[in-house]
Amino acid sequence: MRQRPLRSIVTTAVLVLACGAAQPSASAPGNKKGTARDAPKAPRAPAKAPVLGAGTVERVKRAWEIAIGGKGRAVAVSKKLGRVAAASGSPLYLLELRRGGDVKKLAVCADVVRGGIGFFGKKLVVVCENGIEVWDPKALTREQAPELAPARITAAALQPPHIALGQHDGVIRILSLEGGPATEIRVPGPPIDVKSLALTRDASHVAVAWVQGSVWWWSTAEPETSHQLVRHEAESDAVAFSRDGSLLAEEGKESFTTVWAFGDPATEKAAVRNGQWVKRIHFTDDSSFMVRGGSDGLELAEIAGPRRIALDTRDPVEDVGLDESSGSFAAIDRSGRVTYWSIK
Repeated sequence: MRQRPLRSIVTTAVLVLACGAAQPSASAPGNKKGTARDAPKAPRAPAKAPVLGAGTVERVKRAWEIAIGGKGRAVAVSKKLGRVAAASGSPLYLLELRRGGDVKKLAVCADVVRGGIGFFGKKLVVVCENGIEVWDPKALTREQAPELAPARITAAALQPPHIALGQHDGVIRILSLEGGPATEIRVPGPPIDVKSLALTRDASHVAVAWVQGSVWWWSTAEPETSHQLVRHEAESDAVAFSRDGSLLAEEGKESFTTVWAFGDPATEKAAVRNGQWVKRIHFTDDSSFMVRGGSDGLELAEIAGPRRIALDTRDPVEDVGLDESSGSFAAIDRSGRVTYWSIK
């Protein structure tokens, strides 16, 4: 067999190496056929926290509970500040959101109106029978509050930055912590105590239930024009708007919460059975369920179906507060026991 000269072999090897070096690398910059892992990764969007609705109500669990004593009057939740505020007299308790510990106390008025506390950004508003208190919940200091008419306050609805008040002189007053004149709405007939109030999130409508059983509503842009929704034989202890203002729930018909498709005229959408009474109603984010606190305790009640999820039946519940995003809530019962609930 004929041998190739050594010089020929070396020359061929050099040519092969040179050709290989001339080929662009698969991962070289500008190579259109580069691998996917070499491309820059898009930033991952933060996961959205779950909110209450048809798909999450079965996952609601109690995270913690704490007894503060007294008789429960009001409760509020702020995820932004990581606090639950609860009132059952004085002092008011500020509880750490995650575990209920790190307790702080505020020397607020003793006559807090039922449902009359709420977080307004970095402020805590406390509605008392004789006025409003504004607190800094971090510094634990009291700040200047708006001045009010001297009549006793009987009911409140808080939708930051707005506060709706029912007062004993027969006038509903809607004011803003951002300033400006209050809107005044005089209820029909002689002065009479408002039992419960509801305000839409944009403060465009207010609904009122008072002690003789009537439920009325107003457009706040037309305070002189009243609209009667319904008249019951008994008092209505709770009224509430859905988050978009399209639905109104009121508890007045014996053993039922009535949900109305809000408008003029309003039309009845559903009648959802409840216990002897209900003190607080909130709609879930998608308006498929109501969070209700009352004589049956704490529950989630489906509006268009039969499901009722009993969360806590140990004591009657006086107030329920949702966080800013409607993803968790707290309740306070008549024995001063505070519970915090979240989606697991």
